[in-house]
Amino acid sequence: MLTGNIHYASFRAMTYKTETIKNVVMSIGDNKYLLPAIQRELVWDYEQIEKLFDSVLSGYPFGSMLFWRYKKDENNKDYKFYEFLKIYDEYNRQNNHNTEHEITGKDEITGILDGQQRLTALFLGLKGFLNLHKPRTRWDNSDNFEKKYLFINLLYSKDNETEYEDIRPEFQIRFKSDNQVIKENSSQDVYWFKIGSALDWKEKKSWKEVLNGKNISEEQRDIIEDVCSAIYENLINPNNPRISYYEENTDSLDKVLNIFVRINAGGTPLDYTDFLMSMIINQWGEGRENINTAIDNISKDFEFDIPKDVFLRACLFLTGENLNFKADNFKQKTIKNIKNEFEAISESLRKSCRVFRELGYSKNNLRSNLILLPLAYFIKTNDFNKVSDDDFVKIKKWIQLSILGRVFGSQTTSYLTKLRKDIVWERDFPLNEIIKVSNEANKNMDINEDRLDDIIKKAKKGSQDSWALLTLLYPSHNYRDVNFHEDHIYPYSKLNNEHKRNNGDFISNIQLLEGGDNCSKNDREPKFWMEEYCSKRSLDLNDYKNKNFIPLSVDLTFYNFSHFISARKELIKNKLLENLKN
Repeated sequence: MLTGNIHYASFRAMTYKTETIKNVVMSIGDNKYLLPAIQRELVWDYEQIEKLFDSVLSGYPFGSMLFWRYKKDENNKDYKFYEFLKIYDEYNRQNNHNTEHEITGKDEITGILDGQQRLTALFLGLKGFLNLHKPRTRWDNSDNFEKKYLFINLLYSKDNETEYEDIRPEFQIRFKSDNQVIKENSSQDVYWFKIGSALDWKEKKSWKEVLNGKNISEEQRDIIEDVCSAIYENLINPNNPRISYYEENTDSLDKVLNIFVRINAGGTPLDYTDFLMSMIINQWGEGRENINTAIDNISKDFEFDIPKDVFLRACLFLTGENLNFKADNFKQKTIKNIKNEFEAISESLRKSCRVFRELGYSKNNLRSNLILLPLAYFIKTNDFNKVSDDDFVKIKKWIQLSILGRVFGSQTTSYLTKLRKDIVWERDFPLNEIIKVSNEANKNMDINEDRLDDIIKKAKKGSQDSWALLTLLYPSHNYRDVNFHEDHIYPYSKLNNEHKRNNGDFISNIQLLEGGDNCSKNDREPKFWMEEYCSKRSLDLNDYKNKNFIPLSVDLTFYNFSHFISARKELIKNKLLENLKN
Protein backbone atom coordinates (compact mmCIF):
# COMPACT_ATOMS: atom_id res chain seq x y z
CA MET A 1 0.00 0.00 0.00
CA LEU A 2 1.45 3.39 -1.03
CA THR A 3 0.82 6.41 1.14
CA GLY A 4 2.17 9.91 1.59
CA ASN A 5 4.33 11.10 4.48
CA ILE A 6 2.33 14.21 5.23
CA HIS A 7 1.53 15.41 8.78
CA TYR A 8 -1.28 17.95 9.06
CA ALA A 9 -1.43 18.65 12.79
CA SER A 10 -0.23 22.23 12.18
CA PHE A 11 -2.68 22.89 9.34
CA ARG A 12 -6.07 22.26 10.92
CA ALA A 13 -7.42 25.57 9.66
CA MET A 14 -7.39 24.18 6.13
CA THR A 15 -10.57 22.91 4.49
CA TYR A 16 -10.90 19.12 4.21
CA LYS A 17 -12.50 17.91 0.95
CA THR A 18 -12.97 14.78 -1.14
CA GLU A 19 -13.24 14.04 -4.85
CA THR A 20 -13.48 11.02 -7.15
CA ILE A 21 -10.38 9.78 -8.92
CA LYS A 22 -12.15 10.15 -12.27
CA ASN A 23 -12.92 13.84 -11.71
CA VAL A 24 -9.40 14.63 -10.52
CA VAL A 25 -7.83 12.81 -13.48
CA MET A 26 -10.11 14.62 -15.95
CA SER A 27 -9.24 17.96 -14.30
CA ILE A 28 -5.53 17.17 -14.65
CA GLY A 29 -6.13 16.54 -18.36
CA ASP A 30 -7.79 19.97 -18.62
CA ASN A 31 -4.88 21.59 -16.72
CA LYS A 32 -7.14 22.67 -13.87
CA TYR A 33 -4.63 21.12 -11.49
CA LEU A 34 -1.05 22.34 -11.85
CA LEU A 35 2.30 21.96 -10.09
CA PRO A 36 4.11 24.83 -8.35
CA ALA A 37 7.73 25.32 -9.37
CA ILE A 38 8.86 23.94 -6.01
CA GLN A 39 7.55 20.48 -6.92
CA ARG A 40 9.97 17.88 -8.22
CA GLU A 41 9.37 15.88 -11.37
CA LEU A 42 8.17 12.28 -11.62
CA VAL A 43 10.36 9.81 -9.74
CA TRP A 44 8.09 6.75 -9.66
CA ASP A 45 8.65 3.80 -11.98
CA TYR A 46 5.99 1.69 -13.69
CA GLU A 47 6.01 -0.99 -10.98
CA GLN A 48 5.15 1.61 -8.33
CA ILE A 49 2.24 2.77 -10.47
CA GLU A 50 0.98 -0.80 -10.80
CA LYS A 51 1.18 -1.26 -7.02
CA LEU A 52 -0.65 2.00 -6.42
CA PHE A 53 -3.57 0.86 -8.58
CA ASP A 54 -3.67 -2.45 -6.72
CA SER A 55 -4.02 -0.51 -3.46
CA VAL A 56 -6.64 1.85 -4.90
CA LEU A 57 -8.84 -0.89 -6.40
CA SER A 58 -8.52 -2.88 -3.18
CA GLY A 59 -10.10 0.02 -1.33
CA TYR A 60 -7.04 0.74 0.80
CA PRO A 61 -6.32 4.35 1.82
CA PHE A 62 -3.40 5.83 -0.08
CA GLY A 63 -2.76 9.05 1.80
CA SER A 64 -4.27 12.51 2.10
CA MET A 65 -3.10 15.28 -0.18
CA LEU A 66 -2.62 19.03 0.04
CA PHE A 67 -4.00 21.37 -2.64
CA TRP A 68 -3.43 25.10 -2.94
CA ARG A 69 -6.17 27.32 -4.36
CA TYR A 70 -4.19 29.99 -6.20
CA LYS A 71 -5.57 33.20 -7.71
CA LYS A 72 -3.31 35.16 -10.02
CA ASP A 73 -3.01 38.92 -9.51
CA GLU A 74 -0.51 41.67 -10.18
CA ASN A 75 1.47 40.83 -7.01
CA ASN A 76 2.40 37.26 -7.95
CA LYS A 77 2.20 37.25 -11.73
CA ASP A 78 5.72 35.87 -12.13
CA TYR A 79 5.21 32.73 -10.08
CA LYS A 80 5.70 29.61 -12.21
CA PHE A 81 3.35 26.64 -12.52
CA TYR A 82 3.88 23.47 -14.54
CA GLU A 83 1.47 21.01 -16.10
CA PHE A 84 1.28 17.38 -15.03
CA LEU A 85 3.24 14.82 -17.03
CA LYS A 86 0.85 13.31 -19.58
CA ILE A 87 3.14 10.58 -20.96
CA TYR A 88 6.42 8.95 -19.91
CA ASP A 89 8.93 8.40 -22.71
CA GLU A 90 12.17 6.42 -22.32
CA TYR A 91 13.24 7.19 -25.92
CA ASN A 92 12.83 10.96 -25.96
CA ARG A 93 13.55 11.89 -22.36
CA GLN A 94 12.78 15.56 -22.95
CA ASN A 95 9.12 14.52 -22.98
CA ASN A 96 9.48 13.56 -19.31
CA HIS A 97 9.75 17.14 -18.09
CA ASN A 98 6.72 19.07 -16.93
CA THR A 99 5.72 21.86 -19.35
CA GLU A 100 5.43 25.36 -17.96
CA HIS A 101 1.81 26.53 -17.97
CA GLU A 102 1.03 30.10 -18.93
CA ILE A 103 -1.55 31.55 -16.56
CA THR A 104 -3.56 34.31 -18.23
CA GLY A 105 -5.82 37.01 -16.82
CA LYS A 106 -6.83 36.42 -13.22
CA ASP A 107 -7.06 32.65 -13.53
CA GLU A 108 -7.86 30.62 -10.45
CA ILE A 109 -6.15 27.27 -10.47
CA THR A 110 -5.33 24.52 -8.01
CA GLY A 111 -1.67 23.84 -7.25
CA ILE A 112 -0.64 20.49 -5.79
CA LEU A 113 1.62 20.85 -2.75
CA ASP A 114 1.50 17.20 -1.71
CA GLY A 115 0.30 14.25 -3.79
CA GLN A 116 1.96 14.95 -7.15
CA GLN A 117 3.58 11.51 -7.52
CA ARG A 118 0.32 9.69 -6.75
CA LEU A 119 -1.78 11.94 -8.99
CA THR A 120 0.72 11.67 -11.86
CA ALA A 121 0.63 7.88 -11.46
CA LEU A 122 -3.18 7.87 -11.56
CA PHE A 123 -3.21 10.00 -14.71
CA LEU A 124 -0.59 7.92 -16.53
CA GLY A 125 -2.48 4.75 -15.67
CA LEU A 126 -5.90 6.03 -16.75
CA LYS A 127 -5.32 8.55 -19.55
CA GLY A 128 -1.61 8.45 -20.42
CA PHE A 129 0.89 5.81 -21.50
CA LEU A 130 4.52 4.81 -21.09
CA ASN A 131 6.84 4.52 -24.09
CA LEU A 132 9.22 1.83 -22.81
CA HIS A 133 12.41 0.25 -24.11
CA LYS A 134 12.24 -3.33 -25.38
CA PRO A 135 14.74 -5.51 -23.49
CA ARG A 136 18.03 -6.50 -25.18
CA THR A 137 17.71 -3.92 -27.97
CA ARG A 138 19.62 -0.72 -28.78
CA TRP A 139 18.53 2.49 -27.09
CA ASP A 140 19.22 4.76 -30.07
CA ASN A 141 16.49 3.34 -32.33
CA SER A 142 12.88 4.50 -31.86
CA ASP A 143 11.64 1.16 -33.24
CA ASN A 144 12.98 -0.51 -30.09
CA PHE A 145 10.40 1.22 -27.92
CA GLU A 146 6.68 0.51 -27.54
CA LYS A 147 3.70 2.29 -26.03
CA LYS A 148 2.30 0.53 -22.99
CA TYR A 149 -1.03 1.19 -21.30
CA LEU A 150 -2.30 0.03 -17.93
CA PHE A 151 -4.37 -3.17 -18.11
CA ILE A 152 -6.05 -5.37 -15.51
CA ASN A 153 -6.56 -9.10 -15.95
CA LEU A 154 -10.30 -9.68 -15.49
CA LEU A 155 -9.78 -13.44 -15.03
CA TYR A 156 -7.13 -13.19 -12.32
CA SER A 157 -7.75 -14.84 -8.95
CA LYS A 158 -5.40 -13.92 -6.11
CA ASP A 159 -5.96 -17.39 -4.62
CA ASN A 160 -3.91 -18.81 -7.51
CA GLU A 161 -1.05 -16.35 -6.99
CA THR A 162 2.13 -18.10 -5.83
CA GLU A 163 4.92 -15.70 -6.82
CA TYR A 164 5.01 -12.30 -5.12
CA GLU A 165 7.67 -10.36 -3.24
CA ASP A 166 5.98 -9.12 -0.08
CA ILE A 167 2.24 -8.49 0.01
CA ARG A 168 0.11 -10.72 -2.21
CA PRO A 169 -1.59 -8.48 -4.82
CA GLU A 170 -5.37 -8.36 -4.90
CA PHE A 171 -5.39 -7.82 -8.68
CA GLN A 172 -3.11 -8.49 -11.63
CA ILE A 173 -2.31 -5.06 -13.07
CA ARG A 174 0.38 -4.55 -15.72
CA PHE A 175 1.56 -2.04 -18.30
CA LYS A 176 1.29 -3.81 -21.66
CA SER A 177 1.36 -2.93 -25.34
CA ASP A 178 -1.75 -3.40 -27.46
CA ASN A 179 0.01 -6.15 -29.44
CA GLN A 180 0.85 -8.03 -26.24
CA VAL A 181 -2.77 -7.84 -25.13
CA ILE A 182 -4.16 -9.07 -28.45
CA LYS A 183 -1.82 -12.06 -28.36
CA GLU A 184 -2.41 -12.97 -24.72
CA ASN A 185 -6.17 -12.46 -24.82
CA SER A 186 -6.42 -15.23 -27.39
CA SER A 187 -5.94 -17.74 -24.57
CA GLN A 188 -8.60 -18.80 -22.08
CA ASP A 189 -6.46 -17.98 -19.05
CA VAL A 190 -6.32 -14.18 -19.19
CA TYR A 191 -8.35 -11.26 -20.40
CA TRP A 192 -6.60 -7.91 -20.22
CA PHE A 193 -8.89 -4.89 -19.93
CA LYS A 194 -7.61 -1.31 -20.35
CA ILE A 195 -8.45 0.35 -17.05
CA GLY A 196 -8.63 3.84 -18.55
CA SER A 197 -11.57 2.86 -20.77
CA ALA A 198 -13.67 2.63 -17.59
CA LEU A 199 -13.63 6.43 -17.34
CA ASP A 200 -16.54 6.38 -19.83
CA TRP A 201 -18.70 4.30 -17.50
CA LYS A 202 -21.82 5.94 -16.08
CA GLU A 203 -22.52 2.89 -13.95
CA LYS A 204 -20.93 -0.46 -13.14
CA LYS A 205 -20.59 -2.76 -16.15
CA SER A 206 -21.55 -6.43 -16.17
CA TRP A 207 -19.24 -9.19 -17.34
CA LYS A 208 -21.07 -9.42 -20.68
CA GLU A 209 -20.48 -5.74 -21.44
CA VAL A 210 -16.70 -5.94 -21.06
CA LEU A 211 -15.88 -9.35 -22.56
CA ASN A 212 -16.95 -8.89 -26.19
CA GLY A 213 -18.34 -12.42 -26.55
CA LYS A 214 -15.42 -14.33 -25.01
CA ASN A 215 -16.45 -17.73 -23.63
CA ILE A 216 -15.75 -18.13 -19.93
CA SER A 217 -16.82 -20.31 -17.03
CA GLU A 218 -19.39 -19.36 -14.40
CA GLU A 219 -16.62 -19.08 -11.81
CA GLN A 220 -14.78 -16.62 -14.05
CA ARG A 221 -17.95 -14.54 -14.44
CA ASP A 222 -18.03 -14.02 -10.68
CA ILE A 223 -14.39 -12.91 -10.72
CA ILE A 224 -15.10 -10.40 -13.50
CA GLU A 225 -18.13 -9.01 -11.67
CA ASP A 226 -15.95 -8.40 -8.60
CA VAL A 227 -13.24 -6.68 -10.65
CA CYS A 228 -15.77 -4.45 -12.44
CA SER A 229 -17.28 -3.51 -9.08
CA ALA A 230 -13.83 -2.58 -7.73
CA ILE A 231 -13.12 -0.41 -10.78
CA TYR A 232 -16.44 1.43 -10.62
CA GLU A 233 -16.52 1.88 -6.85
CA ASN A 234 -12.95 3.14 -6.47
CA LEU A 235 -12.48 5.20 -9.61
CA ILE A 236 -15.89 6.51 -10.67
CA ASN A 237 -18.72 6.23 -8.12
CA PRO A 238 -19.60 9.80 -6.99
CA ASN A 239 -20.79 8.37 -3.68
CA ASN A 240 -17.33 6.96 -2.95
CA PRO A 241 -14.79 9.79 -3.52
CA ARG A 242 -11.33 8.26 -2.96
CA ILE A 243 -9.23 11.44 -3.14
CA SER A 244 -8.98 13.08 0.28
CA TYR A 245 -7.27 16.45 0.45
CA TYR A 246 -6.79 19.58 2.49
CA GLU A 247 -7.10 22.89 0.70
CA GLU A 248 -4.97 25.93 1.47
CA ASN A 249 -6.26 29.32 0.29
CA THR A 250 -3.38 31.61 1.29
CA ASP A 251 -2.11 34.33 -1.06
CA SER A 252 1.32 34.24 0.57
CA LEU A 253 3.99 32.44 -1.43
CA ASP A 254 6.24 32.46 1.64
CA LYS A 255 3.62 30.57 3.62
CA VAL A 256 3.20 28.03 0.83
CA LEU A 257 6.97 27.45 0.70
CA ASN A 258 7.01 27.00 4.48
CA ILE A 259 4.17 24.47 4.26
CA PHE A 260 5.95 22.62 1.47
CA VAL A 261 9.15 22.32 3.51
CA ARG A 262 7.24 21.14 6.58
CA ILE A 263 5.21 18.43 4.89
CA ASN A 264 8.24 17.07 3.06
CA ALA A 265 10.45 17.14 6.15
CA GLY A 266 8.29 14.83 8.29
CA GLY A 267 10.55 15.45 11.28
CA THR A 268 13.76 14.75 9.31
CA PRO A 269 15.93 17.02 7.12
CA LEU A 270 14.41 17.71 3.71
CA ASP A 271 15.98 16.14 0.63
CA TYR A 272 17.24 19.40 -0.81
CA THR A 273 17.65 18.58 -4.49
CA ASP A 274 14.22 19.72 -5.64
CA PHE A 275 14.01 22.47 -3.06
CA LEU A 276 17.29 23.90 -4.36
CA MET A 277 16.01 23.55 -7.91
CA SER A 278 13.07 25.76 -6.94
CA MET A 279 15.49 28.38 -5.54
CA ILE A 280 17.38 28.35 -8.84
CA ILE A 281 14.12 28.71 -10.77
CA ASN A 282 13.01 31.70 -8.70
CA GLN A 283 16.29 33.53 -9.46
CA TRP A 284 16.99 32.13 -12.94
CA GLY A 285 13.77 31.53 -14.85
CA GLU A 286 15.27 29.24 -17.50
CA GLY A 287 17.42 27.32 -15.02
CA ARG A 288 15.17 24.28 -14.76
CA GLU A 289 14.82 23.88 -18.51
CA ASN A 290 18.54 24.42 -19.13
CA ILE A 291 19.54 21.82 -16.52
CA ASN A 292 16.96 19.32 -17.82
CA THR A 293 18.15 19.83 -21.41
CA ALA A 294 21.81 19.37 -20.44
CA ILE A 295 21.03 16.15 -18.53
CA ASP A 296 18.86 14.79 -21.36
CA ASN A 297 21.50 15.48 -24.01
CA ILE A 298 24.17 13.69 -21.96
CA SER A 299 21.85 10.70 -21.60
CA LYS A 300 21.10 10.65 -25.32
CA ASP A 301 24.65 11.18 -26.56
CA PHE A 302 26.69 9.18 -24.04
CA GLU A 303 24.22 6.85 -22.25
CA PHE A 304 24.79 8.38 -18.81
CA ASP A 305 21.88 9.18 -16.50
CA ILE A 306 23.10 12.13 -14.43
CA PRO A 307 20.79 12.69 -11.41
CA LYS A 308 19.87 16.30 -10.69
CA ASP A 309 21.68 16.26 -7.36
CA VAL A 310 24.93 15.22 -9.10
CA PHE A 311 24.45 17.93 -11.72
CA LEU A 312 23.88 20.57 -9.01
CA ARG A 313 26.99 19.39 -7.18
CA ALA A 314 28.88 19.67 -10.47
CA CYS A 315 27.70 23.29 -10.76
CA LEU A 316 29.11 24.03 -7.30
CA PHE A 317 32.30 22.04 -7.87
CA LEU A 318 33.11 23.54 -11.27
CA THR A 319 32.47 27.13 -10.16
CA GLY A 320 34.63 26.83 -7.04
CA GLU A 321 31.70 27.15 -4.62
CA ASN A 322 31.19 25.44 -1.25
CA LEU A 323 30.17 21.84 -1.90
CA ASN A 324 28.04 21.36 1.21
CA PHE A 325 24.61 20.69 -0.24
CA LYS A 326 22.39 23.14 1.61
CA ALA A 327 20.23 26.14 0.83
CA ASP A 328 22.73 28.71 2.14
CA ASN A 329 25.12 27.73 -0.66
CA PHE A 330 22.56 28.56 -3.36
CA LYS A 331 22.24 32.27 -2.69
CA GLN A 332 21.90 34.88 -5.41
CA LYS A 333 25.64 35.29 -6.03
CA THR A 334 26.16 31.52 -6.43
CA ILE A 335 23.22 31.10 -8.76
CA LYS A 336 24.44 34.07 -10.82
CA ASN A 337 27.85 32.37 -11.17
CA ILE A 338 26.21 29.11 -12.23
CA LYS A 339 24.08 30.97 -14.79
CA ASN A 340 27.08 32.83 -16.23
CA GLU A 341 29.23 29.68 -16.45
CA PHE A 342 26.47 27.23 -17.32
CA GLU A 343 27.63 26.63 -20.90
CA ALA A 344 31.17 25.84 -19.71
CA ILE A 345 29.81 23.62 -16.91
CA SER A 346 27.61 21.64 -19.29
CA GLU A 347 30.31 21.30 -21.93
CA SER A 348 32.92 20.14 -19.39
CA LEU A 349 30.54 17.48 -18.09
CA ARG A 350 29.80 16.37 -21.65
CA LYS A 351 33.51 16.06 -22.47
CA SER A 352 34.05 14.13 -19.25
CA CYS A 353 31.26 11.73 -20.18
CA ARG A 354 32.76 11.36 -23.66
CA VAL A 355 36.06 10.21 -22.17
CA PHE A 356 34.31 7.69 -19.92
CA ARG A 357 32.25 6.47 -22.89
CA GLU A 358 35.42 5.99 -24.95
CA LEU A 359 36.65 3.71 -22.16
CA GLY A 360 33.49 1.61 -22.37
CA TYR A 361 31.63 3.11 -19.41
CA SER A 362 27.92 3.94 -19.44
CA LYS A 363 24.95 3.97 -17.09
CA ASN A 364 25.08 0.16 -17.23
CA ASN A 365 28.46 -0.22 -15.53
CA LEU A 366 29.24 3.09 -13.79
CA ARG A 367 27.48 3.55 -10.46
CA SER A 368 29.42 6.49 -8.95
CA ASN A 369 28.45 9.45 -11.11
CA LEU A 370 30.44 11.83 -8.90
CA ILE A 371 33.62 10.37 -10.39
CA LEU A 372 32.83 12.51 -13.47
CA LEU A 373 33.45 15.74 -11.54
CA PRO A 374 37.26 15.76 -11.12
CA LEU A 375 37.74 15.02 -14.82
CA ALA A 376 35.24 17.74 -15.76
CA TYR A 377 37.15 20.15 -13.49
CA PHE A 378 40.44 19.25 -15.22
CA ILE A 379 38.85 19.78 -18.66
CA LYS A 380 37.21 23.09 -17.67
CA THR A 381 40.36 24.42 -15.96
CA ASN A 382 42.45 23.82 -19.08
CA ASP A 383 39.67 24.62 -21.56
CA PHE A 384 40.39 21.39 -23.44
CA ASN A 385 38.42 20.43 -26.52
CA LYS A 386 40.03 17.00 -26.34
CA VAL A 387 42.46 15.42 -23.89
CA SER A 388 45.83 14.30 -25.18
CA ASP A 389 46.82 10.65 -25.61
CA ASP A 390 49.20 10.89 -22.63
CA ASP A 391 46.46 12.35 -20.44
CA PHE A 392 44.04 9.71 -21.69
CA VAL A 393 46.32 6.94 -20.39
CA LYS A 394 46.58 8.63 -16.99
CA ILE A 395 42.84 9.25 -16.82
CA LYS A 396 42.16 5.61 -17.61
CA LYS A 397 44.44 4.47 -14.76
CA TRP A 398 42.85 7.03 -12.39
CA ILE A 399 39.35 5.73 -13.19
CA GLN A 400 40.40 2.11 -12.65
CA LEU A 401 42.10 2.83 -9.32
CA SER A 402 39.26 5.06 -8.12
CA ILE A 403 36.63 2.43 -8.83
CA LEU A 404 38.62 -0.48 -7.41
CA GLY A 405 39.61 1.60 -4.36
CA ARG A 406 35.99 2.68 -3.69
CA VAL A 407 37.13 6.27 -3.30
CA PHE A 408 33.76 7.73 -4.31
CA GLY A 409 31.82 6.11 -1.50
CA SER A 410 31.23 7.86 1.83
CA GLN A 411 32.33 11.41 2.70
CA THR A 412 32.60 12.31 -0.98
CA THR A 413 31.94 16.02 -0.42
CA SER A 414 35.02 16.53 1.75
CA TYR A 415 37.08 14.35 -0.62
CA LEU A 416 36.10 16.38 -3.68
CA THR A 417 36.82 19.61 -1.81
CA LYS A 418 40.31 18.35 -0.94
CA LEU A 419 41.01 17.29 -4.54
CA ARG A 420 40.01 20.71 -5.84
CA LYS A 421 41.95 22.61 -3.17
CA ASP A 422 45.19 20.62 -2.82
CA ILE A 423 45.99 19.79 -6.45
CA VAL A 424 47.28 21.94 -9.30
CA TRP A 425 44.99 21.04 -12.21
CA GLU A 426 46.62 23.09 -14.95
CA ARG A 427 48.47 21.35 -17.80
CA ASP A 428 48.93 17.55 -17.48
CA PHE A 429 46.41 15.29 -15.77
CA PRO A 430 47.73 15.08 -12.16
CA LEU A 431 47.48 11.31 -11.59
CA ASN A 432 50.31 11.05 -9.03
CA GLU A 433 49.02 14.05 -7.08
CA ILE A 434 45.51 12.58 -6.98
CA ILE A 435 46.85 9.28 -5.63
CA LYS A 436 48.88 11.13 -2.96
CA VAL A 437 45.98 13.35 -1.85
CA SER A 438 43.56 10.42 -1.92
CA ASN A 439 45.76 8.29 0.30
CA GLU A 440 46.13 11.20 2.73
CA ALA A 441 42.32 11.47 2.82
CA ASN A 442 41.97 7.76 3.69
CA LYS A 443 40.83 7.03 0.14
CA ASN A 444 43.45 4.39 -0.49
CA MET A 445 44.14 3.89 -4.20
CA ASP A 446 46.96 1.38 -3.66
CA ILE A 447 45.75 -2.10 -4.65
CA ASN A 448 47.85 -4.87 -3.08
CA GLU A 449 47.46 -8.63 -3.58
CA ASP A 450 45.15 -9.19 -0.60
CA ARG A 451 42.92 -6.33 -1.61
CA LEU A 452 42.86 -7.54 -5.20
CA ASP A 453 41.84 -11.04 -4.08
CA ASP A 454 38.78 -9.55 -2.37
CA ILE A 455 37.90 -7.38 -5.40
CA ILE A 456 38.13 -10.35 -7.79
CA LYS A 457 35.96 -12.42 -5.48
CA LYS A 458 33.17 -9.77 -5.47
CA ALA A 459 33.42 -8.50 -9.07
CA LYS A 460 30.14 -9.63 -10.60
CA LYS A 461 29.32 -9.34 -14.29
CA GLY A 462 27.87 -5.92 -15.10
CA SER A 463 29.36 -4.22 -12.05
CA GLN A 464 31.73 -1.28 -12.30
CA ASP A 465 34.39 -3.39 -10.55
CA SER A 466 34.08 -6.04 -13.25
CA TRP A 467 34.48 -3.51 -16.06
CA ALA A 468 37.44 -1.80 -14.36
CA LEU A 469 39.21 -5.16 -14.01
CA LEU A 470 38.45 -6.10 -17.62
CA THR A 471 39.89 -2.84 -18.95
CA LEU A 472 43.03 -3.60 -16.93
CA LEU A 473 43.19 -7.11 -18.39
CA TYR A 474 42.59 -5.86 -21.94
CA PRO A 475 44.44 -2.50 -21.99
CA SER A 476 44.93 -2.34 -25.76
CA HIS A 477 41.28 -2.84 -26.76
CA ASN A 478 39.65 -0.08 -28.80
CA TYR A 479 36.71 0.75 -26.56
CA ARG A 480 36.11 3.95 -28.48
CA ASP A 481 34.96 2.32 -31.72
CA VAL A 482 34.16 -1.29 -30.81
CA ASN A 483 31.25 -2.46 -28.67
CA PHE A 484 32.53 -5.12 -26.29
CA HIS A 485 30.33 -7.44 -24.24
CA GLU A 486 31.11 -9.11 -20.92
CA ASP A 487 30.87 -12.73 -21.99
CA HIS A 488 30.50 -15.81 -19.80
CA ILE A 489 33.22 -18.22 -20.91
CA TYR A 490 31.15 -21.07 -19.53
CA PRO A 491 27.54 -20.14 -20.45
CA TYR A 492 25.76 -19.24 -17.24
CA SER A 493 22.46 -20.84 -18.29
CA LYS A 494 24.17 -24.22 -18.66
CA LEU A 495 25.83 -24.21 -15.22
CA ASN A 496 24.34 -26.15 -12.33
CA ASN A 497 23.51 -24.37 -9.08
CA GLU A 498 26.79 -25.31 -7.44
CA HIS A 499 28.79 -23.89 -10.35
CA LYS A 500 26.67 -20.74 -10.41
CA ARG A 501 27.50 -20.17 -6.77
CA ASN A 502 31.17 -20.90 -7.48
CA ASN A 503 32.00 -17.76 -9.50
CA GLY A 504 29.72 -18.63 -12.43
CA ASP A 505 28.64 -14.99 -12.78
CA PHE A 506 31.88 -13.35 -11.64
CA ILE A 507 35.07 -12.08 -13.25
CA SER A 508 36.81 -15.49 -13.14
CA ASN A 509 34.29 -16.69 -15.74
CA ILE A 510 34.17 -13.46 -17.80
CA GLN A 511 36.06 -12.38 -20.90
CA LEU A 512 35.61 -9.44 -23.26
CA LEU A 513 34.13 -10.33 -26.62
CA GLU A 514 33.01 -8.14 -29.50
CA GLY A 515 29.24 -7.72 -29.51
CA GLY A 516 28.59 -9.57 -32.75
CA ASP A 517 30.73 -12.55 -31.73
CA ASN A 518 29.00 -12.74 -28.36
CA CYS A 519 25.54 -12.80 -29.96
CA SER A 520 26.54 -15.61 -32.33
CA LYS A 521 28.14 -17.65 -29.57
CA ASN A 522 24.83 -18.36 -27.81
CA ASP A 523 25.20 -20.94 -25.01
CA ARG A 524 27.71 -23.32 -26.57
CA GLU A 525 30.26 -25.23 -24.53
CA PRO A 526 33.52 -23.22 -24.52
CA LYS A 527 35.74 -26.07 -25.75
CA PHE A 528 33.88 -26.44 -29.07
CA TRP A 529 33.07 -22.76 -29.53
CA MET A 530 36.73 -21.71 -29.17
CA GLU A 531 37.93 -24.33 -31.60
CA GLU A 532 35.40 -23.25 -34.23
CA TYR A 533 35.96 -19.52 -33.55
CA CYS A 534 39.72 -19.79 -34.00
CA SER A 535 39.44 -22.07 -37.01
CA LYS A 536 37.16 -19.65 -38.91
CA ARG A 537 39.52 -16.74 -38.25
CA SER A 538 42.76 -18.69 -38.75
CA LEU A 539 43.79 -17.97 -35.16
CA ASP A 540 46.08 -20.11 -33.07
CA LEU A 541 43.94 -21.66 -30.33
CA ASN A 542 46.61 -21.49 -27.65
CA ASP A 543 47.39 -17.89 -28.55
CA TYR A 544 43.69 -17.03 -28.20
CA LYS A 545 43.57 -18.71 -24.78
CA ASN A 546 46.67 -16.87 -23.59
CA LYS A 547 45.27 -13.50 -24.65
CA ASN A 548 42.07 -14.25 -22.73
CA PHE A 549 43.81 -15.73 -19.65
CA ILE A 550 42.33 -19.18 -20.19
CA PRO A 551 44.47 -21.95 -18.64
CA LEU A 552 45.98 -24.23 -21.28
CA SER A 553 46.12 -27.15 -18.86
CA VAL A 554 42.34 -27.37 -18.36
CA ASP A 555 40.09 -29.26 -20.75
CA LEU A 556 37.15 -26.86 -21.08
CA THR A 557 34.31 -29.26 -20.32
CA PHE A 558 31.59 -28.62 -17.77
CA TYR A 559 33.07 -31.36 -15.60
CA ASN A 560 36.23 -29.25 -15.17
CA PHE A 561 34.47 -25.95 -14.34
CA SER A 562 35.71 -25.65 -10.75
CA HIS A 563 39.28 -26.46 -11.79
CA PHE A 564 39.01 -23.88 -14.57
CA ILE A 565 37.83 -21.15 -12.15
CA SER A 566 40.65 -21.81 -9.73
CA ALA A 567 43.34 -21.79 -12.43
CA ARG A 568 41.96 -18.74 -14.25
CA LYS A 569 41.64 -16.73 -11.05
CA GLU A 570 45.40 -17.04 -10.56
CA LEU A 571 46.11 -16.07 -14.17
CA ILE A 572 44.00 -12.91 -14.09
CA LYS A 573 45.24 -11.92 -10.63
CA ASN A 574 48.87 -12.12 -11.74
CA LYS A 575 48.13 -10.11 -14.88
CA LEU A 576 46.20 -7.49 -12.90
CA LEU A 577 49.03 -7.09 -10.39
CA GLU A 578 51.49 -6.67 -13.25
CA ASN A 579 49.37 -4.03 -14.97
CA LEU A 580 48.64 -2.18 -11.73
CA LYS A 581 52.37 -1.91 -10.97
CA ASN A 582 53.01 -0.59 -14.45
